[in-house]
Amino acid sequence: MLDVKFNIRQVARTLSLVENRRPESHAILRAAYKAGRHVPVIGVTGPPGAGKSTLLDRLALHWAEQGEQVAVIAIDPSSPYTGGAVLGDRFRMDRASAHPRVFVRSLSSRGHVGGLSRAVQDVVVVMAAQGFERILVETVGSGQADVEVATLADCVIVVSVPGLGDQIQAGKAGILEIGDVYAVNKSDLPGAGTFAAFLEANLDLIYPGRPGVNQGGQRAGQERAYANAVLHRRHGNAGTDESFWRPPVVSVCALQGDSTEALCRVVEGFLSWQRATGRDGSRRAERFQDHIRRLASGRLLAQPLPAGAGPSLPQLADAVAQGEMTPWEAAEIFLDALSEAWLRREGTVADPVARSAED
Repeated sequence: MLDVKFNIRQVARTLSLVENRRPESHAILRAAYKAGRHVPVIGVTGPPGAGKSTLLDRLALHWAEQGEQVAVIAIDPSSPYTGGAVLGDRFRMDRASAHPRVFVRSLSSRGHVGGLSRAVQDVVVVMAAQGFERILVETVGSGQADVEVATLADCVIVVSVPGLGDQIQAGKAGILEIGDVYAVNKSDLPGAGTFAAFLEANLDLIYPGRPGVNQGGQRAGQERAYANAVLHRRHGNAGTDESFWRPPVVSVCALQGDSTEALCRVVEGFLSWQRATGRDGSRRAERFQDHIRRLASGRLLAQPLPAGAGPSLPQLADAVAQGEMTPWEAAEIFLDALSEAWLRREGTVADPVARSAED
């Protein structure tokens, strides 16, 4: 395990090396992944203005006061031109950031879609190796695009508030499929109870049973629209498994701190059920499979085509624009050329971690 003894400056320098893919990060990443240390990763996502940062502040403070070393990763949207970000979410985490057991790190999304940063998976692994006991990740907050967090986190909290058009958003594909827990924030606002009931009604269309852990073997599980294989892997099959999880809806007021402890208990209940059923390991495996695919595809597409290997990507794009071929045909030609170039490659790079970090 990387032993930095929670020296904040050392932690920050280490994460900067990883985020910026500096050559020094190769040894750090190798040691972190080989340490094989896994801690709960809690993802918090939702639309802008839902109060994610304020809620995250309360959650981090709660677990820190329970004696845990908590790391918070706040992903901020970046400029599509410079790659820079305001990194303002941390200003709304004033309570937690002042706690000696909480470390807050802002990451720029650097144009990466999906609500996360390209480097966040590596940052999470390094933080776990450094000894943090719980990691909280806040997404950019771009609505439907924030579905990538479902792959990264062990538990996903989807935060909503009344009055932001979430009734429409909640019905869209993906929003009701990524959450393990749903939090209706700003519960003191008019319409909060109605919106919470609306979410419950939508979840009724997907899950049988009551919120939380349910006994499996329910006939209702075979009669509802609960045939999504992803949901089966994450929450269990109500018709065939011994138990299944129905995501609860928890009303909170993060600004006042109301019901945040209840939300933490629900999260702990889900993590306990996940461990008892072995789904924590399978979810972790899916996370690394996804990471490997992204690294492999990134390296593949970054591979320059040698002269004479076939038409270049700009040439193929021009051919599609001129109506000479379809995008699918162009993709096949491009992949064939890449495959041939890889087979003809001479020499190898001795350090695969370094090579991946450079891509």
